Amino acid sequence: MGRIFLVTGGARSGKSSFAEQLVAGLGTEIAYIATARPFDGEMADRIARHRLQRPASWQTFEAPERPSAVIAEQGQCCDAILLDCLTVLTTNRLLLHDIDWDQPPLNRLAEIEAEMLAEVEALCLAAEQGRADLVAVTNEVGCGIVPASPMARFFRDCAGRVNQRMAAVATEVYWVVSGIPVRIKGG
Repeated sequence: MGRIFLVTGGARSGKSSFAEQLVAGLGTEIAYIATARPFDGEMADRIARHRLQRPASWQTFEAPERPSAVIAEQGQCCDAILLDCLTVLTTNRLLLHDIDWDQPPLNRLAEIEAEMLAEVEALCLAAEQGRADLVAVTNEVGCGIVPASPMARFFRDCAGRVNQRMAAVATEVYWVVSGIPVRIKGG
């Protein structure tokens, strides 16, 4: 049965670097699940820099919408899996839906969030059923002001609930601030 580790923090806090160190200490056979899409030059550059940071021996899987399938498949074959990141996954899933954000239908928003949380449940179940440990990276988006737009508020709320669910099942949770990881659960 694999353990779940959650690494959270703000933008550019050092979350991914810490998660890479953490997962490297869990074994030698590592699967890396990337959720980012290179939708512009800046994102393509960011993805390229992340690739250079990772050891060449890690096997990379691109799963922008359904990482649970990769976790289910690879969870028996490797020592650890690094999923980077849940907030990008939340964005990807959100953008699958054509919504008028000036007048968002509340029932559709509930359906979209339920779909996202179902994916989180699926990836937690896949991790728990596999032998590999899962290290999931996420952004803490709830520490700032209330966003002005309905889409940004929905994203913040959905990401917050995703993070709460992952933290609830995680064996260990780390908060990374200015490159310094602080264990806030487990250990």
